[in-house]
Amino acid sequence: MYIMLKELDTPFKINKFIYALDLFILAGFTGLGVLFQGMVFSKLQVVFFIFNFLTGCFLTAPSFANPQKRNFQSIFILLRKTQNQTVYHSLPIEYSRNDTIDFRKI
Repeated sequence: MYIMLKELDTPFKINKFIYALDLFILAGFTGLGVLFQGMVFSKLQVVFFIFNFLTGCFLTAPSFANPQKRNFQSIFILLRKTQNQTVYHSLPIEYSRNDTIDFRKI
């Protein structure tokens, strides 16, 4: 008798609330903040670091529209869908197969 696993894609948890991917994304945003620190006005650098941290927290939070995904995954799916500009239109009933249809007018 074999034991079958129900879930093979379990994310790695570091803490009760923190996943490894979330921690890497937050570390990446902090690293970008350190990298671009010289481009920011010196009195606004603290605000810049807070903004980077809050942006990382937002991107790693669960999506409102799709709770199984994170916000950065939902944004990626949205951008991928907007790349495909193919639009399908229904044809009016009065057209038959033998009629030529100019799709630019529809």
